Amino acid sequence: MKKHYRVVIPPSAKESLYDIIEHIKKDSPIAAIKVRQKLIDTAKSLKELPERFSREEYLLGKPGNYRSVALWHYKIVYKVLDDEVVLLRFIHTSRDPELIRKME
Repeated sequence: MKKHYRVVIPPSAKESLYDIIEHIKKDSPIAAIKVRQKLIDTAKSLKELPERFSREEYLLGKPGNYRSVALWHYKIVYKVLDDEVVLLRFIHTSRDPELIRKME
C-alpha cells in the first residue's frame, strides 16, 4: 500500500502563488487560469511519492529533505517530512537563488 502524505500549503506559499497568477493575468487571464490549475494539481500530486522530484539544489546544505519541481518557468519548492509535505513557495525560475536559500 502506498504511503499518502498530507500536503500543507502555508499562507506564504499561497501568497507566492497568488503573486504569480496576478502577474500572468495582466497579459493573459486565460493563461493565468491554466498555470494556476497546473501548479495546484502538481502540488496536490505530492501526496503520493513526493520524493520522485529532485532535491532542491540551493538547499542541499540545509538539514532536511528539500525538493522542487519545475513547470514552465515556475518552481514549487517543498519539504518532505515524516507524514506531510510542506510547500514553501511557488517561485519564478529567473528569480535570485538567494530567495530559495533563505527559505524555512
